[in-house]
Amino acid sequence: MTSANSSSALQAVRIIVGAGAIADDPSAYSIDGKTPGFVASPGSVEQLGEVMSAISESGLSAAPWGGGTQVDLGNRISRLDAVVLMSSINRVVQHNAADLTVTVEAGITLARLSEVLAEEGQFLALDSPVGHRATIGGTLAAGASGPLRWQYGSVRDLVIGMKVVQANGTITKSGGQVVKNVSGYDMARLHVGGLGTLGIIAEVSFKLTPLPRHQATVIASFDALESCFDAASAVFHSQVMPMSLTAFSRSVNSTAEVVGVDGVYLLAVRLGGRPATLERQVKECVSTFESHGAVFVEKLEDEHSGAVWRALADFGWDEATSAPLALRISVVPALVKGVAGDLNGDATGPSAAVISQPAYGVISASWAPQGGISVDDAVEIVGRVRERVHGLSGSVIVERCPVESKAAFDVWDGVGESMDIMRRMKEQYDPAGVLNPGRFVGGI
Repeated sequence: MTSANSSSALQAVRIIVGAGAIADDPSAYSIDGKTPGFVASPGSVEQLGEVMSAISESGLSAAPWGGGTQVDLGNRISRLDAVVLMSSINRVVQHNAADLTVTVEAGITLARLSEVLAEEGQFLALDSPVGHRATIGGTLAAGASGPLRWQYGSVRDLVIGMKVVQANGTITKSGGQVVKNVSGYDMARLHVGGLGTLGIIAEVSFKLTPLPRHQATVIASFDALESCFDAASAVFHSQVMPMSLTAFSRSVNSTAEVVGVDGVYLLAVRLGGRPATLERQVKECVSTFESHGAVFVEKLEDEHSGAVWRALADFGWDEATSAPLALRISVVPALVKGVAGDLNGDATGPSAAVISQPAYGVISASWAPQGGISVDDAVEIVGRVRERVHGLSGSVIVERCPVESKAAFDVWDGVGESMDIMRRMKEQYDPAGVLNPGRFVGGI
């Protein structure tokens, strides 16, 4: 980037968005230690297209920014000339309650959308971390999910349409506002989990779910990890249909104060339905936990139940529990117990705070030792965990780590033959490398 190019682009962008939509302190939007030359906040999808056109024509690079909750994710960015804030593009475009669909702009937060949908007795089954700050667009770009994915699927399964602004400012659209939409290619899937590499998610249509009339959480503690996961397996194979099924370690419980009981490992089951159905499921869960040696079982309702799931979804990401090293591990469900056990009581290194989705095959592990974590320690832990998980045909994404350690590994893990396809997609949709250069798989 030359200063002339940056000055020219900033002048053009200021005309588009107005002087009041240019941030005073770009350093507040640094990524991987790089500070952008300027930060702009367009107020509409159309303005976003114009801003990206000006940035692209000036030969600059740019990174989209939602709530900033996932800004540490990705390989080290190679260039950062501008940051484009999405927080002002935040309207509910259309909510068709009768068809259980909603279309929103990408800058709306998960919490705000939940409030809107709850008024109609509906919800979006997406409980990603720090929902009061996380935006829809950023959540999708990061591929971030929460405990609800056990019952309702991944982020990709919820999207039925999407509007995207490409690197050169072109606005494209795929899918639609109805669930049964089969016209054209499902281009939206390219952008979910793509970290804004191929385009900036600007507007999204989702399928919704009726909000259960009543909800409850059954939580149990166990003296042995094996008992906890055996109980989880028993619930999984029973007639109970949990909304969420999550196991977590003692360190998670003590750090986040999830529930006021002790235990080597804890298990939480979120249930919903009509009163009679809910009570039957609660009783079956309690019976299952007790038969597997639970030392404590409790039923939580209303705000107490919601607080448990917010604490579990936010763990490692909110200010109180933020960890300098965080991994997202994927293995087949049958292997979750073994991997979680290794992480929880690793004799060869520091143990992790572990949250597992036993029925889904996803494990979140984080390390937050007193005094922080060194680059060497981060590299050693990532290497050791990957060696173990790769032996099980699983994968490990490094969601947060010391910036300097990113030189030692690809945070996205290996993708095999898909790498060539990804490079060709990048060359087709962003040949000049404008968007998030270097941050995606293989340094794309």
